[in-house]
Amino acid sequence: MTAKEALRKKIDRFTEEQAAEWLARIEWESTDVEELTGEEKALVDESQAEYGRGDAVDGKELLHELGL
Repeated sequence: MTAKEALRKKIDRFTEEQAAEWLARIEWESTDVEELTGEEKALVDESQAEYGRGDAVDGKELLHELGL
């Protein structure tokens, strides 16, 4: 069985939701540049503002607070 045949066989068993997820993954992996969505950019900006205000903890402190 060729790779294309095996892939078609697997895809035929996907639900529509699974197919949509894998299509998005394939399209994302095939892009040269990763771009943030508007929502992701807003989260990054919010995080940077929190850090700038000193409202952040480093990884070691977080793990300690979580008891890990």
